[in-house]
Amino acid sequence: MENRKCDRAAVVAEPDAAYHIETALVGQWVEVLVDCPRVEGELYTYSVPADISVQPGDILSVPFGAAIVGAIAIRLVSTLPPHLEGDRIKSIEDVVCGGLFSASYWQVLEKVAAYYCSSLVSVVRVALPPGLLDKSQRRIRLNPDITLPTGADTFLNPTARKILEILQAKPEADYSYNYLQRQVKNIASGIRDLTRRGWVISYLEHPKPIRPKLKQSATLVTDTLPLDLTSRQTEVLQMLKRRGGEMWLTELIAACHTSSSTVKALAQKGYLVIQEREILRLGTAENLETSPTGWLGGTLTNLTVAQTQALEVINGLENYAKILLHGVTGSGKTEVYLQAIAPILAQGKSALILVPEIGLTPQLTARFRSRFGSSVSVYHSALGDGERYDTWRQMLNGEPQVVIGTRSAVFAPLPQIGLIILDEEHDSSFKQDRPSPTYHARLVARWRAELENCPLILGSATPGVETWADFYEDGIGSRGAEERRGRGAEERRSRV
Repeated sequence: MENRKCDRAAVVAEPDAAYHIETALVGQWVEVLVDCPRVEGELYTYSVPADISVQPGDILSVPFGAAIVGAIAIRLVSTLPPHLEGDRIKSIEDVVCGGLFSASYWQVLEKVAAYYCSSLVSVVRVALPPGLLDKSQRRIRLNPDITLPTGADTFLNPTARKILEILQAKPEADYSYNYLQRQVKNIASGIRDLTRRGWVISYLEHPKPIRPKLKQSATLVTDTLPLDLTSRQTEVLQMLKRRGGEMWLTELIAACHTSSSTVKALAQKGYLVIQEREILRLGTAENLETSPTGWLGGTLTNLTVAQTQALEVINGLENYAKILLHGVTGSGKTEVYLQAIAPILAQGKSALILVPEIGLTPQLTARFRSRFGSSVSVYHSALGDGERYDTWRQMLNGEPQVVIGTRSAVFAPLPQIGLIILDEEHDSSFKQDRPSPTYHARLVARWRAELENCPLILGSATPGVETWADFYEDGIGSRGAEERRGRGAEERRSRV
């Protein structure tokens, strides 16, 4: 939505009691988080008109001072605090987009707030990407599934009639809310009337697909050093051979202290190939310089007996279960992850993989993208705000996908999660100790897995003490794929 200057003219409502996400409209007021940086951390109360239905998580447009700003519905209330007077409270303008978040997603946010004694507002701010409301473009178009009756505009109010005329002029087109607002005054009631009749559709525009960042690489295509080369050209080919046959072009030029014309001359002779390769969007220069040789083939690796046993345990699970995948570094845990995720994607579900540090993301992402291609996304704090926003919104499209990220990615809004993985689950980086809200991604991941009713894999060479305690109480064995029943779900331990 358009970001405009806002002042503190609305009424603040910051309840003393713990926040609680309702699942249905229980009264005539809604507490919202507004899109205004000057009032971060505060909830504002608005009344809900009788002809508007609001659910927690809906994206709203609300009056805030002299501006109309975006807001997220946090909770619905049936009574007001004593210090608030009903006649001073403004009404929401409209519901921009409903059903953006699932009920289980809001339950996780609520549980984090209650367990860690934090305000729900602070948890929501951690969970949502920067500028969600500011960057969201509301659009209006005719409903293609509805044939308007003859004389449809007869009983419309003048505002709705004028909006309908604009839309009917180009039936296949859609228009931004801001454009219509410039053409017609006070359009909110008109759009609400048309939406209620089912004649128009109001929605938030999904971001355009993220364009990959590309960089030129040089690949050696000859096994022997030709004789018709200058000493500098020979040095270039020798450098490529020592580096595994492939380097970024800029890295090769710098290492050989040569020019691009020298390398291009070798390409013209057919001794190497210069082509563009995708660079992972990882936000730091050192990560962007990862060698293109990090891209692996997409063929399946033959599993060891221990890996096969572990995979059979994981693939045999249909509901929530906590699995400890115990294996030293290099034992093949990542390959088990890859082969466990493949059937999840085939079922139309998604997988969430959490790693403790951003530095571990490039290598892991390269392996996953070599297997699953463009369905793999990266989400962490080192991404630019625009990239985080685009990736976050694309998670909502319902397509099966794999998301890899650090602890904040535990709040990724994947609508159908079929598997959650914590790699190096013992690492202290999964614990957020400041700023508020504090939380441990391992515990939040467990809550998400329980609510989504999907398996949770904890991978580690040196599991944390808490994890050992969970899996060894009641006589859990030390090897193999053993299991026990506990807390209404299965806990299993496999060693690779």
